[in-house]
Amino acid sequence: MAKVALWVACHNCGLRFDSGLQMDEKAFARGTLAANYHTCPNCGVRGAYRKADYELREAQPRRRP
Repeated sequence: MAKVALWVACHNCGLRFDSGLQMDEKAFARGTLAANYHTCPNCGVRGAYRKADYELREAQPRRRP
């Protein structure tokens, strides 16, 4: 099953950004995802995000170092 990337909108400035989390859609549906913390790359504010805050987008392949 293909993975999806979880994006959020900053509670402070509204910028939508990739949270860095990836999972398949079934895992997302089963998960609770309560109180995950992410820092906005635009304004630097760290906020708590819950499942309802996430937007699912097609995950891009991760680059290997």
